[in-house]
Amino acid sequence: MSESKFETVSSLVDNYQSNDEVFDELIKDNHMSETWQRYHLIGDTMRDEIPDSLELDLAASIASAIAEEPTVLAPVAKPSVAEVVKAKVVQFAKPFGQVAIAASAAGLMVIGVQQNVAQHETIVPSPVVQTNPLGGVAQPVSLNYQTSDRRTQKQAIVEQQRRFQALLQDHKQQIKFVALSKEEVQEQESKQKDNNTSK
Repeated sequence: MSESKFETVSSLVDNYQSNDEVFDELIKDNHMSETWQRYHLIGDTMRDEIPDSLELDLAASIASAIAEEPTVLAPVAKPSVAEVVKAKVVQFAKPFGQVAIAASAAGLMVIGVQQNVAQHETIVPSPVVQTNPLGGVAQPVSLNYQTSDRRTQKQAIVEQQRRFQALLQDHKQQIKFVALSKEEVQEQESKQKDNNTSK
C-alpha cells in the first residue's frame, strides 16, 4: 500500500476527511480496511477504551505469512582459489619451518659452546640436578641402572637430617617467641589493672 493511502486512512480515522468515494475504496480494499481496524485499535488503546476481551487470531496470520515466504536454501560455500593455494603452500612449507627452527636452535647451541670454550679454555660439564625423594631412595626406572655409591646415599641422608634438625630448631624458637609475647601481654595487662585500682 502506498504512503498516500496510509495518510488517507489516518485522516479518515482522525475525522479530517469524510468523502464517500474514499469510504467506498476503503471497503473494497482489504489492506486498507485492515489498516483502518489497526488504527482504531491503536486509538482505543491510547485512550484506554479497550474492550475487556480482544480476539486477535495472531497464530493464523503468522502461520499464513510464514507459509507465503519463499524457502531459501543457502549453497555450500566453496573455498576460493586463493584460499586453496594458501592452504597448500602452508602445508608444503610447514616441515621446512620446523627444520629451520631446529637448525637455528642447534646453531645457537654451537655458538654458545664455542664461546664457553674460548672463555674457559676447558670444557666444564654443567652440574646435574639430583633430586632425592622424601620417603627414602627412589627405584630405578631403566634396566641399565647402576647403583650409586653408598657414600652419596649417606651424604643425602645426612643432609636430610640436617634440614630436619634446622626445621625443629626454628619451630622451637617460634614457640619460645610466642610464649614470651604472651607473658609480656599478661604483664602489661596486670600493670594496667594495678594502675586502675590505685587511682
